[in-house]
Amino acid sequence: MLERDDRDGVMRETQPEACEPVREECEVCGSEMFGLHCKLICSNCGYRRDCSDP
Repeated sequence: MLERDDRDGVMRETQPEACEPVREECEVCGSEMFGLHCKLICSNCGYRRDCSDP
């Protein structure tokens, strides 16, 4: 992915952010969920939960 560096206006390639495994199971299918910032994402069924969800 390319992103513009505001300091000099040059486009640079950036690495995608890695998802980290968390110790939570998906509420839908029971698979391990992965964390990305404030979101939990199931790699099996795609269920997503946000940090603002109860």
